[in-house]
Amino acid sequence: MACPMKKLLIVLLVLLVVAIVALLYADTQLKSLAEERAEQEIGKALPQLHGVKVELDGFPIALDVLLHGQVEGLHVTIERASEAGFEAEQLSLDVSEISIDKDALIDEQRLVVMQIGQATAQGFVTDEEVSKAVKQTVTFSAGKVKARIHGQEVEAKASVKGRMVALSTTLPGVPPMLFPLPSTDLLPCSPQLELLEGKLRLSCTTSELPDALLIAMAQAG
Repeated sequence: MACPMKKLLIVLLVLLVVAIVALLYADTQLKSLAEERAEQEIGKALPQLHGVKVELDGFPIALDVLLHGQVEGLHVTIERASEAGFEAEQLSLDVSEISIDKDALIDEQRLVVMQIGQATAQGFVTDEEVSKAVKQTVTFSAGKVKARIHGQEVEAKASVKGRMVALSTTLPGVPPMLFPLPSTDLLPCSPQLELLEGKLRLSCTTSELPDALLIAMAQAG
């Protein structure tokens, strides 16, 4: 009797392993298809973006969505964005605690975001790009910004003014040099500034995703 029972257990074990492998494969496919569709739709809706990548956190995705209607995280990265002749690079949006429409994801592989916990957005602009925008030579280094104005190199102070960044000097009669922030489609909140070697880091946190991204990811394709 022991031998038939042992064979039965082996068969059941094999079937269990096959079932688990099939479920894992299906989950991976669902995740991949949803990410690819979101990338394509964002690219169509926002053609000024280049190198869009979407990644979902959590495993297994399907189980989290079916049981809780949530995924652990969403990451959108963009190599560069060209808007009104000004270019930002290495943009990202990292989102946590996302409630999504489970039917849209499971049935159609669409990312319909209902609610989020928090999102952190960031992007970088180079001193070369800023120099072109303000028509002066601007140099960023760790914690410092310098500008060459009328042949004189001076230190400047960077600050956010609405949807612009202002570089102000103490030179009399010289107005602040202004350049635009990335649009609210990419940087939906007023950012903090961090001066780095050769570039400026823009970062902020928000409890809402940009409408343009929400609408694009929810498209049926």
